[in-house]
Amino acid sequence: MDPVPGEDDAVAPVRQMPLGIVIARILIVSGMGFAAAFAIFFLVGALWLLALISIAVTIVFLILMFAIERGAEGKAGEPPRL
Repeated sequence: MDPVPGEDDAVAPVRQMPLGIVIARILIVSGMGFAAAFAIFFLVGALWLLALISIAVTIVFLILMFAIERGAEGKAGEPPRL
């Protein structure tokens, strides 16, 4: 006889992310997208210095994303501090 789905399944705990981390993720992804788009735009226009600056800003946003994700791993599921 087949078991009823859901009876023996372990329920994974829901991880609650702090609002600051969610906002930081949104801002970082948006900033990285705009910087990369400007880099492509400047490369097509042969504006090399501006393209290099935009690529550097994109890399900074990428590093920030990794830093935020590493910090988010430790903060997920913690109760908010007052």
